[in-house]
Amino acid sequence: MMKRVYLLCAVAALALALAACGGSSSSSQDTSSSAPASSSTASSQTSSVKEQTNGQGLDAAYDALLAANPISNPFELDALSIEYDFGLAPENVLSYKGVKSNDNGDAGLVLVIQPAEGKAEEICTALETYKEDQTAFYSNYAEFAQAKANVEKAIISGRDDQVVMVIASLEADADALPDAVDAAMN
Repeated sequence: MMKRVYLLCAVAALALALAACGGSSSSSQDTSSSAPASSSTASSQTSSVKEQTNGQGLDAAYDALLAANPISNPFELDALSIEYDFGLAPENVLSYKGVKSNDNGDAGLVLVIQPAEGKAEEICTALETYKEDQTAFYSNYAEFAQAKANVEKAIISGRDDQVVMVIASLEADADALPDAVDAAMN
């Protein structure tokens, strides 16, 4: 009898685990792009942030900024990063393209965003908060003094149709990045 109870409990636990793992994630293809793009849906089901590889000049700005600021061990930003790490409301971001360093102690970042109409300023404000949070984080570690200095020099620039944020990677020349951002925004 006890074996049956244990077996029923195990089956119930397995069923719950499978139900939890079989959540509602979705992905889609942007048919207007020559390269595939992905979209992730947050658990709130309100996320509509999409990565596009050819939207509104994101590629040109992204490529120019990445050439000026090569990111070591790059980690491609996804919709969850945009929403939760950067604090950007999904409805404020039409598309984005970004990468950050996955190396310990390297804050390098290149992020280009196409904001929803009238949301560029709100996105810039959220990115300033991210900058402050990263500065506070790197302040806790003396060995990451260069990363902290690079975060403090982060460039956030926006206009109605495009917002960029760049943090120099450890291998980049942080003093040359303002010119690269100006060129990418024009």
